[in-house]
Amino acid sequence: MDIAIRKYGGSSLATDQQVISAAEQVAQAHRDGTSVVVVVSARGKTTDELVRAAERLSCFPDLLEKDKLLATGEAESAALFAIALQNIGVPAVSLSGPQAGLRAVGRHGSGFVSEVDPDPLRKRLRAGHVVVVSGFQALNAEGELITLGRGGSDTSAVALAAGHGMRTCEIYTDVDGVHRADPRVILGAPLLSRIDAETMSEMAFSGAGVMHPRAVELAAVHGIDIVVRNSAGWTRQTTIVGRGAEVREAGRIEGRTGVVAVTHDRSVAQVVVRGDSGVAALDAVAGTQIPVDSVTWWSDPSDELRMAFCVPDAALDEVLAEVEAVVRADGGSVETRRSLAKVSVVGVGLLSRPGTTIGALTALAGREIDAQCVSATQARTTFLVPKARVNDAVAALYAEFRLDLDESGLELMNA
Repeated sequence: MDIAIRKYGGSSLATDQQVISAAEQVAQAHRDGTSVVVVVSARGKTTDELVRAAERLSCFPDLLEKDKLLATGEAESAALFAIALQNIGVPAVSLSGPQAGLRAVGRHGSGFVSEVDPDPLRKRLRAGHVVVVSGFQALNAEGELITLGRGGSDTSAVALAAGHGMRTCEIYTDVDGVHRADPRVILGAPLLSRIDAETMSEMAFSGAGVMHPRAVELAAVHGIDIVVRNSAGWTRQTTIVGRGAEVREAGRIEGRTGVVAVTHDRSVAQVVVRGDSGVAALDAVAGTQIPVDSVTWWSDPSDELRMAFCVPDAALDEVLAEVEAVVRADGGSVETRRSLAKVSVVGVGLLSRPGTTIGALTALAGREIDAQCVSATQARTTFLVPKARVNDAVAALYAEFRLDLDESGLELMNA
């Protein structure tokens, strides 16, 4: 069965008119003979509102009950989408993630998809239905609902594509595709028509909000191309190529070395550990399955050992609950910094081009931005900068690496 997997993000379903418009797009595909599975996120800021509601009642709500609460946002979206389809004459049914065959392992709030049972969806597709699936949720081995972490609806869509043997997954969002910088910060930032999954994964992890990094990694493992389009109309798009050889053969920028994009993340917090418990602190965070980035470690003969790392700002309280107990038991101390943000240049072969880090630091210094180079790999170099200067930092790096050029111009520069 040839199935189209379409995921609609929360910003594309925030109003009733947006839901109706998305339903009309799906209806046209259905009428053209395509078997369509739609994966939806919670509408607008629903998930944030649900999180706040839980935290008003408890600083540390039970994770299973929190998962049950958060899953209601996607359930609402799915039911409304199905109702909109039915209203224009399209047979449709909404299913939860577990009903759609998604199974997961791991911790509540950050589950990992382990398998997909294709039968529930195929049964309904064969009956002529459009199936609307609540993203971000699955069933664990204990028979309980488990969510996949923020942005997990992307992962749900790609997992369903993999489970049904599809080679393409479509993501509909509020931008035209993947830009070289956030178009809300850099007006007119060029669109990348194609990008390899490895580079996109680095962009997503370092702050590009278009895709969730785990979804991109999953697509790469299963050789799935992700097509990112604007739900308001798609004259342009970005294809994230899950089959790396095809990118290399295309001879485009993504097969060249050099900087492809600049990303930023305002939603980070830095944790600084003083004392001898750095490894134990990281081990405690690892147990929460919360991602850690930009780890630095230093000591001075006149000072105690210090270690710092960044975590998502929303996870800081949970991280501190784990880390402080470990560190203080050893006589150390913990401090936090929420005044910083991450800015990254992302590309291919960056360590092979030592001028990349030097050029970035020079560009930031030229705008009097106090920056720390906290990590550098072949694919990404990340700096911590004052949160108040994020937009200036993005603009400085965007200009330094000539990201205003179209793909052909940037390819020649990086050749």
